[in-house]
Amino acid sequence: MWNSKVKIVIVITIFTVIVMQSCYYDKEDLLYGELVCDTSSVSFADDIMPIVNNSCATVGCHVQGGAGTGIFENYNQVKAKVDNGSFNQRVVVQLDMPPSGSLNDCQVLHIQQWILDGAPNN
Repeated sequence: MWNSKVKIVIVITIFTVIVMQSCYYDKEDLLYGELVCDTSSVSFADDIMPIVNNSCATVGCHVQGGAGTGIFENYNQVKAKVDNGSFNQRVVVQLDMPPSGSLNDCQVLHIQQWILDGAPNN
């Protein structure tokens, strides 16, 4: 008969194999093909503000009391950074904002197009 230590080792090994099989990273483009990024009609309300809310106006960053330079809670606050060039420079050119990891390519293209369109409040 097997002793209890051998049984424990076998159980741990099986558990480890199962867990390791479930831990992998899929690449979105390999799974779904190249995604279409339509920037033909970029809207501040529908496209830009959701990106800002999820990636910039987060706790500790571009909100009241946050460490980010400027508050990004509405159009005028974001537009002020667009007008002085810092929004484009950090988000589109340097790709170093947000500091938690850059935006995906489509988000960057939407922001770039919105800026090229004159950053309208639409």
